[in-house]
Amino acid sequence: MDTQNTPITLHSRVTVELVDSSGEAERGEFTLVTGKQADLKSGLLDENTPLGQALMGHHAGETVPYEVGDLRAVRILSVESGEAGVSPEAAQKRRADVQKAAAQSEITNQMIFATASGSKWGDYEVDVEKLLKNDDEDKPQSNADER
Repeated sequence: MDTQNTPITLHSRVTVELVDSSGEAERGEFTLVTGKQADLKSGLLDENTPLGQALMGHHAGETVPYEVGDLRAVRILSVESGEAGVSPEAAQKRRADVQKAAAQSEITNQMIFATASGSKWGDYEVDVEKLLKNDDEDKPQSNADER
């Protein structure tokens, strides 16, 4: 396959260099995906991000202006067609990461409350185990449980 003539589209595997104002370049490699699949830690870049939008339709060998923060341009080193698509587990992993972050945030909030309210409200202990349980276990089985 001729990677020079392959345009960047959804599911393309792209290798780039992000060039900053001093001319220094940082190499990056990712696959362009939908927002539901995006997980930058796993190399899956949302097509709707400024970088994703700037690259769409361009080809390997091009340098695309990209003025965000200290960055000035993106050099496209290679583009591979993404016909194979992305693993369906990407969205699942992302949801799990978001749920974990939400649980950690709730633990922090409750710990702050526990330390701030000790004198007025009495002892308050944070049930960390309950907060870290899978959200599915906490959901009511029927509407009758909510009444």
